[in-house]
Amino acid sequence: MAQKTAHTLSRSAIVALVVCCAVIAVVAVSVFALTPAIASYDVDSDTIGIGVQKNTVSQDDKAEPSERIETSAANTSSASSSVARSITVKDPDPVIVLSGYDVTNENTVAAALALGTMDPLPTAPHILPDESDGWTLGSASAYSYADNDDGKGNFGTDATASGVPLTWDGLTVAVPESQSHLLGHPVAIRYGETIIVATVTDTGGFAGYGRAIDLAPGCWRLFGVSDVHDWGVRDVYYKFL
Repeated sequence: MAQKTAHTLSRSAIVALVVCCAVIAVVAVSVFALTPAIASYDVDSDTIGIGVQKNTVSQDDKAEPSERIETSAANTSSASSSVARSITVKDPDPVIVLSGYDVTNENTVAAALALGTMDPLPTAPHILPDESDGWTLGSASAYSYADNDDGKGNFGTDATASGVPLTWDGLTVAVPESQSHLLGHPVAIRYGETIIVATVTDTGGFAGYGRAIDLAPGCWRLFGVSDVHDWGVRDVYYKFL
């Protein structure tokens, strides 16, 4: 009996020893796994990632917040200046504004558009023609159907030297008979600040009275007169174009 008991105790001691070793091994493995690895090389603080896959930190990212704000403000100011420069509009040039011109004669139309415009920009300054540039100051009379004759002593007619009928609205004028070579020519006329471009369509015997041109109804009406007798004889600036 005594020998059997001793044998049994010996086997129990062996089992206990094996269990203790197993526990020690498990604890050792756990401790080793939980210990943080220590890099054996210096880490570049300018890169984030592993191996060749790196995200480089830009200088802007490393700048102080105040520096980034100042840079952003400078860029915004530069952009604003560019926009302001791109929408700058040049002021319109001064123009001569016409009150009317004879649209039935193509030469007169071309001469009128070369001289001025009837449709200026709202902000364009208005100017008068340079009087020293071929303009002449002279006396202008006026006529209408009632005092217009056909050259044969017949009055109350629309006959003219050029064959173009005298009309109520036509922007036409007559010149002295000695200037018949001007028939068909455009002529610019300024009275006050009103400027028109008419066509020479008639001649008359009024040079002996000291008159330079004779205005048809369309002309003196644009100059603000409603009756031929109210016009009488007035001084105007004129220039044959």
